[in-house]
Amino acid sequence: METGVGKFACAAEPRCEVVSVGNEQLPVLVVDGLAAEPELLLEYAAAAPGFSARAGDYYPGLRKPLPSAYTENLCATLDKTLREVFQLPSTAAAEPLLCALSIATTPAEKLRPIQRLPHFDSSDPNQLAVVHYLCPPQLGGTAFYRHRASGFESIDADRLYGYAAALKQQVMASPPQGYTSGDSQLFVQTARFDAQFNRALIYRGNQLHSGLINATTGLSADPRAGRLTATSFIRFTR
Repeated sequence: METGVGKFACAAEPRCEVVSVGNEQLPVLVVDGLAAEPELLLEYAAAAPGFSARAGDYYPGLRKPLPSAYTENLCATLDKTLREVFQLPSTAAAEPLLCALSIATTPAEKLRPIQRLPHFDSSDPNQLAVVHYLCPPQLGGTAFYRHRASGFESIDADRLYGYAAALKQQVMASPPQGYTSGDSQLFVQTARFDAQFNRALIYRGNQLHSGLINATTGLSADPRAGRLTATSFIRFTR
């Protein structure tokens, strides 16, 4: 039986694989065939109202809110798997912080400095990020990174201050250019995952990562042609 109804339903049994990444062996959950009818999500993305920029959002493009049913269905379908893979407290409640369709549109030359680097979403290890690809592989997946100077692949509360201060000095000395791709002077790519239509990646939000946004294939704002994803942040609270 599908979880939920209509365009936001999850498949009954999506295919799940856990990959351990980097020296820190951080888990990344790869879920293929997540949505029961992903084409309905494309229809929702293409319908009015359209996408828009969000103030204070570092995502290099536009967003469109998704109803909470999307994340509720995802959490219900994958609840047991998420708790096992990410060692979440059995009593923790899932709290959606973001649920939106996202489409990359910002030209490389217009990126802000912070958008040119691998990043983390939160220092809370109980906050998860979900990137659900609704686009073909050539528009770019997601990669994970190690900070060369510190060796950090994830940033928790204890690492946050020292890491942020060191990275600021490095960026001021040698400003990065363009979208993150592969190894750089400051970061080593530890793993990369290709986009596949209706595939989702789920990982801790404190893991250093970046979208592999291929500006050469175009940054179309058309949801049926651009790098469209459904993006969720989910915090598990006691």
